[in-house]
This record gives sequence, C-alpha cells and structure tokens, in this order.
Amino acid sequence: MHRGPHGQGPLFDTDPPGLAARLVGLRPYQLRPSPYEHQGDLPFVVFTGGRGLGKSALLAQVRAAYQGHTPVALVDGEEPQFAGPPPERPGEAWSPVAQALTTVAEQLAEPVTGARRISFPRLASGLLAVAAGGWSDRDVPRIRQEAERILLLNDSRSFLDGFGGRWASKVVAKLVASMSSTGPVVEPIIEATLEAFSEGVSPTHRRLRRAATWYRDCPDAGGNPKLGLILLSGHFRAGGGSRTHAERYLVRALLADLDDAYAGVMQRSHRLGRPVVLIDNVQEPAGRGLMECVLRDRTDGVRDQVVFLAALRGYAHPALRNATRRTLAEVARTTGWKAGPSPSSRALLVSLPPLTPDDT
Repeated sequence: MHRGPHGQGPLFDTDPPGLAARLVGLRPYQLRPSPYEHQGDLPFVVFTGGRGLGKSALLAQVRAAYQGHTPVALVDGEEPQFAGPPPERPGEAWSPVAQALTTVAEQLAEPVTGARRISFPRLASGLLAVAAGGWSDRDVPRIRQEAERILLLNDSRSFLDGFGGRWASKVVAKLVASMSSTGPVVEPIIEATLEAFSEGVSPTHRRLRRAATWYRDCPDAGGNPKLGLILLSGHFRAGGGSRTHAERYLVRALLADLDDAYAGVMQRSHRLGRPVVLIDNVQEPAGRGLMECVLRDRTDGVRDQVVFLAALRGYAHPALRNATRRTLAEVARTTGWKAGPSPSSRALLVSLPPLTPDDT
C-alpha cells in the first residue's frame, strides 16, 4: 500500500479498495480493476483543510498513482497562467476557465497503457470560436500560435509521427486565409473550422465531422452548428452570466469528448478505469468555475463518468453549502453519499486530519 502522510490509507488502500480505487475503478499504482462504488452519479470530491495539511501533495500522489494507467490531469487554480490573459490577448476572448480547459485537455490527451491518445474536437471547435473573438487585430503570428495549440487537441495519434502537427498547420493556414483585411473574423473562422473538420474519410475525420455538428443543439441554434458556435463566441465576449453560460458549454464539450473516447465495446476494452481530473486550490476562479459547471450539469441530468478530486483551502465554501461532509477515515470503505436536488449537494467534502510530527 502507498499510504503517504497522515493516514491516507482510506484513499489509497488496495485490498480492500480505498476511495480512489472505488471511484476510478483501478487500484492505485496497478493495472488491476476495482469494483465501482458509484455506477451512475458520481460525487465531486473536495478535500478540505487549512494551509500546510498536505492537500497539494495528496493530489500529486493521486496523479502519480494513475498516470500512464488512465487519463489524468492536474491543474492548480493559483498558477500564474490562470491569473489573467497574456499581454497580447484581449480579455473578452480569455477566461480562467477556458485556460484551465485547454490545460486539462492537453494532459488528458496523453496516451496510456493499451490505448491511443484522446482527441477533443468538440472542445477545440468551441475554444477556436472563443479565441477568434480576440483576433480582430489581425496579429497573424499570435493567431497562428493560439490556433495551433487548440487544434493539436484534435490529434489522436502520437506527436512522434508528425501527423497532428502537419494537419494543424494546414488548418491554421485555412483559418488565416479566411480572414479579410477588415471586418469581423468570428464567422469566417467558424466557417473555415467546420469546413476543415468535414474533410476526409478516415476514422479521425469521421470523428471530426461528428463533433462539428455537436453545437447544433445549443439553445437558439435551431439545429445549425455554425450558428451555435457564433452564439457561443458572442456569449463569451459579453461577459457576466452570458460568459458563464458559454463556459458551461465548453466544459460540457470536454466531457462529451471524453465520453466519445470511451464509447463502444472496443474503446472500453482498451481503457481501464475512469479519467481523473485533479483541481488544486478549487476556491480560485479557474477551479471554482470548472467545479460549478460540472455540478450544475450533473444536477440537470447531464451525466459524465469523470472522477473529479479537488483541494479547497479551508473547510467550507458558499458554492458547497449543501455538500455531504465526511472525514477521510469515514470514506475508507464507503462514502455514504447520495445526490440531492441542489448543485452543491453533488459534492462530497472530505476533511483531512492534522499532520503528525513525523508527517511534517
């Protein structure tokens, strides 16, 4: 067993399985399956405690336990990249949540034992529409850089064969060529993106085409994916509640892409365990935004099978007022958690015990 500091056996135990194994479906540090405790709705687990209790170390240990075995990503809401947009990028086309989604997807895409890279075409389509809202200055080098990073999220092959880079460069050239010297760029960028995603007959291109039509179900899109992406970009630029609405669709796009990666008998047979997203300092805007989007969607019946584990500085937060509360020792064999009617009831707060002198 890999218990780590302050009696983390309830989280990392393997026989009988602890909390991590029961949520992920894999025993830590092993490619051995574990029975799921929650088959349908999953709790959004938040570890609580004051400074210096080892919450960040705990999440890092979870990543180490599953990296290479199942898709796993770790982001810290206090990282400088989430504090504000890069100097050259307009604020109306950037947010901590959108930045966090890009970072999470890049990590989840890494190949694991027995399975290929995961691609994120739905998320990439939405992120391109959002980014295009800040491209009115025609800063071509910056546009190329931003667009290529987003488009590489679509690559389901190894970066070593160069296919992803060549395809992304080709699409970036189309996007740049679609912009005239004057006037708005969002609509032509979206048109060029949908056109690029509709080309080709390979399985990769079939996935791109399927993803390109996903935004037709956006409210007021009327079954038109182009209009759905235009509305998404406009809502994001509007800020406030409209931006929150757009961010929720971007989070939903990430989760839909993950669902697609696990769909079908062949896909599931190659992927052991659920994907894991770890969020440190979830009280910061990037983490809180991600968390609230997931909690709202789960409350509205939009299901996903992603294991979210987060760390909160402190023991309570307004966004988690109705969460179930447990100590780490109490979740050793079962969480006793059941979903309630409010978004915050979809969370499970797990308090960590104080560190012993040996732990320190």
